Amino acid sequence: PIDVEDVPIVAVTFSPAPGAAYDDAQLRLVADHVLDELRKVPGVGTTTVIGGRSRQVRVMLDPMRIAGYGLSPLQIAQAINVSNANLMSGELEQGDRKLSLETGGFFTTAADVKNAVVGVANGKPVYLGDVADITDGFEETTKLTRIAFGAGHHEHQNGHGSVQAHPAQAGERPAVTVALAKRQKLNAVKISDQILAKLEELKTSQVPPGIDLTVTRNDGKTANDAVNELVFHLAVSIIVVIILLYFALGWREAAIVALAIPLTLFITLAIGMLFGQTINRITLFALILSLGLLVDDAIVVVENIHRHYQLQQHSRLQGAILAVNEIGMPTILATFTVVLAFIPMAFVTGMMGPYMKPIPFNVPVAMVTSLFVAFIVTPWASYRLMKGEDHAGHAQPLEETKIFKAYKKVLGPLLESTGKRRVFMSIIIGVFLAMMAFPAVQWVKFRMLPKANKNTFLVSIDMPAGTALENTDRAARAVGDYLRRLPEVKDYESFVGMGSVIDFNGLLRGGAFREASHFADIRVNLIDKEERSRSSEKLVLAIRPDLGKLAKELGANIKLVEDPPGPPVRATVVAEITGPDYNKQREIAGDIRALFAKTAEVVDIDDSVKEKQEKYQLVVDKEKAALSGISTEQIVQTMRMSVAGMAVSTLHKPEAKNPIAIFLRLPKGERAGLSDLDKVFVSGPQGNQVPLSSLVRTVRVEMDKAVYHKNLEPVTYVYGEMGDRSQVYAVIDMMKHLWKHPLPKGYKIKWDGEMKLTLDVFRDLGAAMGVALIAIYLLLVGRFRSFTIPVVIMAAIPLSMIGIMPGFAMTGVYFSATSMIGVIALAGIVVRNSIVLLEFILDKKNEGMPLSQALIEAGAIRTRPIVLTAAAAILGSAVIVTDPVWSGLALALIFGMLASTALTLVVIPLFYFMIERKHWETV
Repeated sequence: PIDVEDVPIVAVTFSPAPGAAYDDAQLRLVADHVLDELRKVPGVGTTTVIGGRSRQVRVMLDPMRIAGYGLSPLQIAQAINVSNANLMSGELEQGDRKLSLETGGFFTTAADVKNAVVGVANGKPVYLGDVADITDGFEETTKLTRIAFGAGHHEHQNGHGSVQAHPAQAGERPAVTVALAKRQKLNAVKISDQILAKLEELKTSQVPPGIDLTVTRNDGKTANDAVNELVFHLAVSIIVVIILLYFALGWREAAIVALAIPLTLFITLAIGMLFGQTINRITLFALILSLGLLVDDAIVVVENIHRHYQLQQHSRLQGAILAVNEIGMPTILATFTVVLAFIPMAFVTGMMGPYMKPIPFNVPVAMVTSLFVAFIVTPWASYRLMKGEDHAGHAQPLEETKIFKAYKKVLGPLLESTGKRRVFMSIIIGVFLAMMAFPAVQWVKFRMLPKANKNTFLVSIDMPAGTALENTDRAARAVGDYLRRLPEVKDYESFVGMGSVIDFNGLLRGGAFREASHFADIRVNLIDKEERSRSSEKLVLAIRPDLGKLAKELGANIKLVEDPPGPPVRATVVAEITGPDYNKQREIAGDIRALFAKTAEVVDIDDSVKEKQEKYQLVVDKEKAALSGISTEQIVQTMRMSVAGMAVSTLHKPEAKNPIAIFLRLPKGERAGLSDLDKVFVSGPQGNQVPLSSLVRTVRVEMDKAVYHKNLEPVTYVYGEMGDRSQVYAVIDMMKHLWKHPLPKGYKIKWDGEMKLTLDVFRDLGAAMGVALIAIYLLLVGRFRSFTIPVVIMAAIPLSMIGIMPGFAMTGVYFSATSMIGVIALAGIVVRNSIVLLEFILDKKNEGMPLSQALIEAGAIRTRPIVLTAAAAILGSAVIVTDPVWSGLALALIFGMLASTALTLVVIPLFYFMIERKHWETV
């Protein structure tokens, strides 16, 4: 079995340069020598060579000459094997010396093989050369690998960047690929860089002129580019947040927060390293997500110190202490609500669990770290940098500020008028209910994860079973001719009769087991995404109809397979059919396949039912064989050797990198049909030669079909990929059909593939959010010693949906698993804003202030920090809006924050007023 760690991170393809005349066998020899050196690079794990014929001493038996000497193929094989022997036989003592004794001798050349004695006739030795043609050459072609360069390749570009025909590159070239994996837990970027650096050294010493080397896979570069892009996004986010604070509070305050951000991120990464975390795409996305959250504590502390310094009622030191003390408890409480929102995500099950694991680890760690930094570093930096005299004269009575006047103008009438208040709250509830109906009418659509913009995709070609290699090759060339003209295609490699270089997706799809003459894979590499106008998803959607037409012309099943953005799956849509009778399962699979074909945007349909294929069964007549003194094993071995061929021994050459097989077989012309069996003989114990055809009878039978099992039960699969549509709605359409036309009793369909991942992920994230909300509620009950105040605080959570749903509807972006993560993050953010707001309201209550005045003053005081933290979260998320996978998270945060920030400042005070009015008045 192939392990995940065996998946290559680097693939290098050897091909003849334009005008050079190297064939695949010669390329294989060079590739083997180069691979020997690359294996020495520290950290290199499993290595493979794909393509090219290996060196082989081919012994083509002549059945007529063999029969003339009274020999059989099996006797010749045994004679070669026993002749190619060498053994240490001990030591001889000669005086005071010991000499080693060695007996026999290995074959070292094809001439040695040719001169091997395989029998005796008329008192004279019979040499192998008398009964066979011996060639020191290469194995027979059973697989083909080629490379071609597309219109997007740099060698096809003229000085002005337009496509220029290059006659030498117009066709495909023979190719051999060397694939290298890394050892477990090592850095893919570092190992791939070392491999390619070593390759540059070997180009001059090990690679002859006229051979081109093309890097057809570099997962280290892919990972490094993704990480660098996210590091850039993270840096941009930090700069944008600092600029925001500069204009909102001043350069000193911005500098203080700027100090807190890298310090918090550094501590978070250090803690992650201690716990075995690595820096990858998910880790960096977690940091970008946490950026909008971790600055909240610093912003709240700095803003409150800034406000106290403006009031100038105390010394600078005392003002800083009072400011931190004033918001200390609500900030601690608010931070832990965010932590509680993310921790349950650690319990996401299935393959998505490890995929998302960095988020529930890094975000809580970043939040707790930011709390310590906000309470220790931020006050100290504020005391040092924020001079009290800089704020002199800035103090202004709260009632005279623009924020207070505007806030009172909005909230005042709603507090004073019961009718207006009821109308306003009814509108909010009505809008919320209307927004939540968006998914039901499919204005907002769900999907597990959007497809990422990759630089590669796979074309899988299945010809009818039994198709000759030449015909499959013809189909692969036709597809290649089409692909080569696409401006986005840099290069592609064809694998005919075998699967492509294995990748993570291929592990689950069974790509490693595609070895038959009717299979072909084409791995297509695209130019960098910055250089093309179409994403890989849009490109695949665009070319699928053309390849569909070509598939009909060729009589092939052509599938386009994109690398998934998340965990690999067998197919995007998979129907698992189970039931008591396997033949009935296959019959149902045909109906389900037809249903797939009728469902909108379900493409590249296939199933696990293998088409009917016949074979010749050679049944041994055991009575005749026994009478002739010939065993069934002799017959089987003779047949195998004659038709398929057999390696019976090896040529021993010290300079050879790999064993050189001595391979026995009948020539192609002597194994073209069943009638050729008359020419093959088997030797009896008395030396009698018996024609093979007299010992067997030929029966034409249907080949056994592979039976798939899951949980020890037979299962039949139907597969499909998706066009420009979510698999969720395709499956819903098919389920509606199956409700009307149910399966026979005892038979079931279970949906697997990306659909199951989608259901599992949304189920787990929904459960995680439910657990988080319960934990937050209990925390708030413990803090406020009230069952109603936590309800008021958490009312801000559904307000965010008023922004989220229209946002996704307007942009047309699918609501995905990352969007759900954004909703969970929002729950923490909006609750923390509500907590700080409610804490200020309760402080005013303790001062004996009337309820309406307390609500307006608290809201006016907290408007600026709430808006600033919301703006920081929005701007911090905006940099990942263009990322295909994580745009859902960014949009959820942006639209959710816009709505919840505006509504929290109005709805939460009103809700509190409606619940606590009578209690406040009695107090």
